Amino acid sequence: MKNTFITACIVGLIASIAFILVQPLFGLATLTSRHAAAYVNLGGYSEFAALCLSWLVHISVSIFYALLSTIIFNVNHSVTVSLIQTLVLGWFTTLIATPANEWVVKLVTTQQFPDISALAGLNTEIGPKLWLHILFFAFVLGGLWLKKIKSPSK
Repeated sequence: MKNTFITACIVGLIASIAFILVQPLFGLATLTSRHAAAYVNLGGYSEFAALCLSWLVHISVSIFYALLSTIIFNVNHSVTVSLIQTLVLGWFTTLIATPANEWVVKLVTTQQFPDISALAGLNTEIGPKLWLHILFFAFVLGGLWLKKIKSPSK
């Protein structure tokens, strides 16, 4: 379990950075810059604190998603299951991304748990956010496959 967690942390960290680096290629402002701006404007945080906090949140979520992917990969690392999990998790995380991001921003800026019924609805659009989330999980699975190839006995 320790190796699974360490692998997920490393792969999740790398994939989280890759996600932010490629996000502008999809015509989107980076998630970390949008969150940081909200923390400054709505919560009164300093720009430095807001940027650090936005990266901390982004990396934490990415590591959680990478841990989930790593567990699935360790159970069944066939190419078919890897492709399916990339598509399903990419789709699911796109669905919840808008209300989840809104929830985090409200939590951080008001320091209170927001009312779930007041959040934006699920994102059902097929577009850049979906492709970006699928790409994120492709980065994660790519990292897991590279680790498997480099150390096949583990």
